[in-house]
Amino acid sequence: MNQNRKDLLGKFKNKKLLTQLFTVMITFSALLMAVVSMVVTHQTTATFINNNNLVYSNALYVSLQTLDTLFSGFHNSLTHITYDAGIVDSVVTPKRLPSSANDQVWSILNGYCQETEAIDEIYLYVRKTDAVFTSTYEKCLLEDFREKDLITKHMSGRSATSFLKSGRTTSIELYRGNIYMVRDFPLNGEKRLGTLFMKMKPSILYDSLEGSQTSFSLLFAYDNDWNPLFPGMLDYSILPEEAARDIPFLMEQGKNTLYFENQHYFFSQSDKTSIRLVLLVNDFAFMPSFGMVLKNSLPFFALILVLNTLLSACVLYLSYMPVQKLKKMISSEEHTENNESTENEWNYLTESFLKISSHKQQLDYILSDMIPKISKEFYFDLLNGKPMDSSYIQNILTNINSPLQAEGECKTIVLTFKKPMETAEKDRLLEHFMGTLAQCLGEISRYVMQQIDESLYAVILQYEGDTALPLITGLEVKLEQIFFDNLAASDHAWLEIGPKCSSLQQVSFSYLESVERLAHRKYPSKQTEGGMKAPREDFVVPNHRFFQLQLKSISGSVMKGDIDSARQKALHICHTLALDSENRDLFRAYEFYRLAFLNVLASYRIVETDQEEYAFVFDPEPYSADMEYNPVQMEEYMERFCIACVSLLGEKYQKQQHKYLIRARHYIEENFTNPDLSLNLLAEQCRTTTSYLSRLFKESFGINFVDYLNQYRIEKAKELLLTTHKPVKEISMTTGFNSQQNFIRVFKKHTGMTPGQFKSQGRAGKQE
Repeated sequence: MNQNRKDLLGKFKNKKLLTQLFTVMITFSALLMAVVSMVVTHQTTATFINNNNLVYSNALYVSLQTLDTLFSGFHNSLTHITYDAGIVDSVVTPKRLPSSANDQVWSILNGYCQETEAIDEIYLYVRKTDAVFTSTYEKCLLEDFREKDLITKHMSGRSATSFLKSGRTTSIELYRGNIYMVRDFPLNGEKRLGTLFMKMKPSILYDSLEGSQTSFSLLFAYDNDWNPLFPGMLDYSILPEEAARDIPFLMEQGKNTLYFENQHYFFSQSDKTSIRLVLLVNDFAFMPSFGMVLKNSLPFFALILVLNTLLSACVLYLSYMPVQKLKKMISSEEHTENNESTENEWNYLTESFLKISSHKQQLDYILSDMIPKISKEFYFDLLNGKPMDSSYIQNILTNINSPLQAEGECKTIVLTFKKPMETAEKDRLLEHFMGTLAQCLGEISRYVMQQIDESLYAVILQYEGDTALPLITGLEVKLEQIFFDNLAASDHAWLEIGPKCSSLQQVSFSYLESVERLAHRKYPSKQTEGGMKAPREDFVVPNHRFFQLQLKSISGSVMKGDIDSARQKALHICHTLALDSENRDLFRAYEFYRLAFLNVLASYRIVETDQEEYAFVFDPEPYSADMEYNPVQMEEYMERFCIACVSLLGEKYQKQQHKYLIRARHYIEENFTNPDLSLNLLAEQCRTTTSYLSRLFKESFGINFVDYLNQYRIEKAKELLLTTHKPVKEISMTTGFNSQQNFIRVFKKHTGMTPGQFKSQGRAGKQE
């Protein structure tokens, strides 16, 4: 009997009933939940679509009413013009074209044209004399008129779309992407004596319809013959050919919706103007979110979990509990005689040690590959002024086995090559330079070289603490002589040794100064402000020039969108000055810093603010009487000042990121060579009004559109003057100016000299 029990228990010994049971139940629950989610998603989507069908049908009706109202207003304007005594007299008893009596017609047309910004221009065609008058003070015969095809087209046939109100008929003509309201008077057809053509601005008309659209809908407008009303503003090719072919047929049958390729099409026709609108709605936009599906599915999920819990309990009671009872019955009779052999502890420790050793070797290999990358990024951040604590710098230097120390005076040597240069030649010069550096300074200094870009290299140099200053100066002069004489590199490379700074934490000050000096040597036509060359200091001096260089880096970070980095750099300079300066020197340095910051704000047209928290920045008397002798108060004030200035620059940057300005600047960069580039053309490309775009330029850049365009063209012209041998006339045409005289006038306005003088000055600088 006991043997039978043992055999029965043996069948269940290796089976994990609980694990198998719960695995089956969880799988079953997951399948049910997935099915429920699919059903709920389908029902929720269907509900959304049904509810939104009514919304978009109403939106289409509102759009039609809006167009009818607009065209009704323009119809009334044409009616008023035809009742004007001067207009009636000009077509009933027309005068000869040169007659001064026709000047009144110009004034009347121009006056009505100014009533609304939606009217672009008004033409009057006099049938008896075949003359045309415009609101822009033009008069000519029909055969000489720039849009004579429009008038000929109207005279030769009936318009497809017309507007009838109070017994007066106004035709709607489409010509070269523009919309025209046309009125024959005093009678229609062959009895007409004159015809008025009112040219509309499509952008204004379309803006009135944009309110009924969303990010997942598109509205298309057509005339009675299915010709697009706004071909220059909308891509009508988005509408599939099958849908475009079926919609007219469905409209004739009285239907107003079409579902095709997961998109809904709502369409309708105006009873007054016969204009037809098609609203395209993407049904994928109505897909419910995961949160909404989960919220609707939670009751079903809870019910599934409760039912599965009850079912699991029943199965557990009927199958698992008898096995447990059987196990208890024979446990008292069964004794385990053979214990499992335990693993030898020494072997276990040995295997673990081998595994750890293997992992360490892998880690060392990874670190040996990462350290050069970490070093390059660390030195790059250090040279570009990323704020770092001295302890953090020392920790990184130790981990990357750098010869440098965080504390101790240091300076930079900057080396650049001409572009382009063959790799082999550049490698030869670099190898020679490193050999010369080791020969001249290797015994008294520690140094590392960092590649900034493909043609710019920087050496961070740190002298031993007991090295005499005359010895350092003499060896640096020797280094420069060997570089330019023995290596014969003057035609291929330039070298500049920067001023000293007190620690690696401030090495960016030396680097920026040496790069600036190198730029003046490599491009001698670029002079410092006021035409004077800055004095060469052997130590970093916090003067006006020093802060100009630092703020150039800070403002550059802001205009790249890195506001936090710019704020950290500005505060880092504040704290560094406080550590390295005496009270009076600190006050003078902070004053240089403050004035340099104000100059940067002024260069971005920021000279005042409406924000009370930042108003103190422009206070003409910023300091209290005792602040000069209290370094703590000075540092606190400058911290607030730096944060406020960076915030104002950041707000300026954010204003310049307006979608219309981004689109406008991109278009200017690609089309500045076009002499016909104008604010009207740019507004059409940005799909906005000229007044709004002009206001954006003024608010964001402090100058109007014309000055911005001329400034951009002048910068391009300066590049061509310095880098090419093209004549001034060719450069003026290349940069988009319509004449050489205009180019010279604008160039002198922006630079204070003529193009020829600028080019001669650049050549003279290179010869020096």
